[in-house]
Amino acid sequence: MNILYKFKPVLLLSFLFLSLIAKAQNNDELINMLIKKKVLSQKEADSLRASFTAKEKTKRDTQKAFPLSLGRALNLTGLFQERYQSFQGTSGIDGFDTRRARLDFKGAITDNWDYELYVEFAGTPALLDGYTTYKFADYLKISAGQFKIPFSYESLVSDSQLELIDRSQVEESLNARAKDVLGNQNGRDIGAQVNGSFIKLKDSYLFDYTFGVFNGNGINRADNNQDKDVAGRFTAHPISNLSISYDFYHGRDIFGTITTTQLRNRQGFDAHYAYGALSVTAEYDKGTDAAIKRDGWYAQVAYFVIPKKLQLAGKFDTYDPNKLVATDRSKWYIGGVNYFFNPWTKLYINYSYKREEVVAQSLNNLLAAEIQVQF
Repeated sequence: MNILYKFKPVLLLSFLFLSLIAKAQNNDELINMLIKKKVLSQKEADSLRASFTAKEKTKRDTQKAFPLSLGRALNLTGLFQERYQSFQGTSGIDGFDTRRARLDFKGAITDNWDYELYVEFAGTPALLDGYTTYKFADYLKISAGQFKIPFSYESLVSDSQLELIDRSQVEESLNARAKDVLGNQNGRDIGAQVNGSFIKLKDSYLFDYTFGVFNGNGINRADNNQDKDVAGRFTAHPISNLSISYDFYHGRDIFGTITTTQLRNRQGFDAHYAYGALSVTAEYDKGTDAAIKRDGWYAQVAYFVIPKKLQLAGKFDTYDPNKLVATDRSKWYIGGVNYFFNPWTKLYINYSYKREEVVAQSLNNLLAAEIQVQF
């Protein structure tokens, strides 16, 4: 019996052990050497190469964060989004834009005390989040600084985790975003809040709450009046994977054609259910800006037709910017396809079919694509 054949299993095991501590190029050299020595057949060598390639890909794909970390003191991650939009008619100019380019600095001061600095570099650089949180217990955490206002499910979802490229009309209009009377504040303000969870059943809590006090003047600026705004959100989880929430916002802020202190109030309800490849979300919000009353709602569904790779999403989105005007409500029908190259790189493709309650319908449908990279 050929002695090499007799000890072939031992040699193969030794090779596998050595390959775990060798670089990829050394693996290939070792395989070639073992082929030459007739320890491995070409078929076995090809199988090993495929196995190493698959393991390296899995290792890269399951890596959750950019590997710049200084213990618990600092962890650096980021987000980049490049978008292309094609507008129907004359509603916009087709072209590319760098929508988001962000770095996120997080760390722990102690076991119960942490911080975050989240910076936007697209356009004019700006601080989005800058706050610190102290945790007394799961039922009581206190935060102070600049962060997201606790109002609306969709507004609170991270930009990188949205299932469609844009948030709904009502969120953009009532949550300190692009169409709000305060201007685009990225859904954030400066203030302090308490939040927590209570009544734990098995591995999850039944209720969550957040209550905050804010300047009401947006990000990176001091308050411009003596009044402070308050916001709150209460969430119940009656069954696994289901969240049902009520939230409110009450403020007296300076805005309008003739700038003066006026009421800026909001209320909303939302529900979100996720199970396996399926997620379903619905939300209704209403608001008052001085004498103008506004409301809107959306319903959205998303489903992974290929797990972790190919996702389809659809949304019905309707918004009324002034309840006293009978012909200004808009209805958007949005469809999307999301392809995940890996957990941190995603391509969105969306088409929005837009209709308004007017006699002469505008040609303003929109085709958009966006590439997203997280690191």
